[in-house]
Amino acid sequence: MAAGRVLHAELDLLDRQLRDRDGQLCGNVDDLELSPSESGELYVTALLSGPGTLLGRLGAGRLGRWFERFRAETGAPDGRARDADRGRIPMALVHQLGPAIDLAASADELASSQSERWVREHIIDHIPGSKRDENQ
Repeated sequence: MAAGRVLHAELDLLDRQLRDRDGQLCGNVDDLELSPSESGELYVTALLSGPGTLLGRLGAGRLGRWFERFRAETGAPDGRARDADRGRIPMALVHQLGPAIDLAASADELASSQSERWVREHIIDHIPGSKRDENQ
């Protein structure tokens, strides 16, 4: 196995802002998916993002798992397709690590931004002075 970049998860990955390929903010890294190599060393296979993931990290594991099951069974709030791995972002989609983590995917392709998108479309866009209201 080829050597990879050594990261300090708490400093380099957790709680970092995620940006899609267009520079749009699309969530935060709430947790990490780790897998062992043949030598026993751990490596990061995916970034985890979203409310259910965050609840689990904050010690509300049962509530976080319930929230993710509920969302998987009912589908996204905006009617998009159901996805069992809602907040899982494979490391193959990570383009660059820095103060923010840049992804090689659009925010619309990421399940982690569906809650933010729903709030924007159903609440924020209807507030006087919002972009949608100004264009009407």
